[in-house]
Amino acid sequence: MKSTIIIVSHVVNDAVTHGFVPTAKAMGLHVILITDHKLSHLRLSSDDDRFSPDAILECDVFNPLELIETITEQDLKPTAVFSNSDHLQTSTAICAQFFGVPSKDWTVTLKAKNKHLTRQVLTEKSLPNTQSKLLYPGTSPESDFTFPVVAKPKEGVASLDVQRCNSKAELDNYCERFWQKHPTSPILVEAFLQGSLITVETLGDGESLTALGGFDVELSEPPYFIETAARWNGTNSIQYRDECVRQLQAFGVGFGVCHSEFIITESGPVLVEINYRSIGDGREFLLNNLSGGKWFSTILNLHLGNKIDPTLQMNGSANVHYVVAEQNGTIEGTSTSFIHQDGDIVTQQQVLKQAGDTFQQSFSNKDYLARISIVSPSGEPLEPALQRAISRFNLTSVNEVTA
Repeated sequence: MKSTIIIVSHVVNDAVTHGFVPTAKAMGLHVILITDHKLSHLRLSSDDDRFSPDAILECDVFNPLELIETITEQDLKPTAVFSNSDHLQTSTAICAQFFGVPSKDWTVTLKAKNKHLTRQVLTEKSLPNTQSKLLYPGTSPESDFTFPVVAKPKEGVASLDVQRCNSKAELDNYCERFWQKHPTSPILVEAFLQGSLITVETLGDGESLTALGGFDVELSEPPYFIETAARWNGTNSIQYRDECVRQLQAFGVGFGVCHSEFIITESGPVLVEINYRSIGDGREFLLNNLSGGKWFSTILNLHLGNKIDPTLQMNGSANVHYVVAEQNGTIEGTSTSFIHQDGDIVTQQQVLKQAGDTFQQSFSNKDYLARISIVSPSGEPLEPALQRAISRFNLTSVNEVTA
């Protein structure tokens, strides 16, 4: 009889539909997807043979009690309960703990997701930090902030609604606009950290925490923080990896996969945020290539109770470039998705917006027109191939001119 894995998901996401679900099926597992967007997942499963869970169930996946009830009503006996969603780590961890299967510490997932709690933990544990304050709806920001500051949702994702404010007037304006859209959501205001951004990708099996590498990340010009490019195991991510892992362990990060971001300040790395799941925006597939196709299976095996595969290695070089739309309008151009291999170098272009689409800027990672990734398992230089792909890309957002 096959072991059953419950994969908990929110909206349709490539990492789940074309990464974790197909991998779980290839591992011989009975795969149950539980989501609050059942119809969109059903449509995809009928159109795409790569996404074929054994069943798709629906409930309020943000509520661990409903998750537990849904699983028990179906008389399922899960061997693993897993999610790759930022939003769902805590409900999934509570559910996994209820069924007695390997789980993350739900108190740590909660503190990682809630950026205000993150800052409090760093202060309590005397870890590198930055000053911050939580602003509640209807309150007026005090004038005692030292500018510039960064304003962000308390539990945001994908750099959405994250903005640098250089003055009280800019912060007041940000708060007014944010609370018009999200009238009940608090805003976290943090002192701006000057420096380069890196990521750290870790795996934990409950006993050891392993850093597999990280990305040196390029960002858009202020006041927004859109990731525009990333290089695997760049200079900063190699130099500061050990110190970043020390801070993560002190915070409580351990079991499972974790993607964390740090700013390299003059005094060293300072945590920006912990995303207690696999890296996204297409870079999870880069890591799958660098690991010889073992990224998704290694993560799932941890939740099945296995130790980290001692033979797992991340070999080679990888770059990713994100094409960001620069204005509202209609998408025009002819570029399409493709995968091209030239010797050891694999170039993949994934178009995320289609010609004819109407586009509205969000000043976040949701503004990507495409991602262009280059990977070489043997570590070949990648810049020439990357630049060729970028030069040929022609999708853009064009304002319509009205008379």
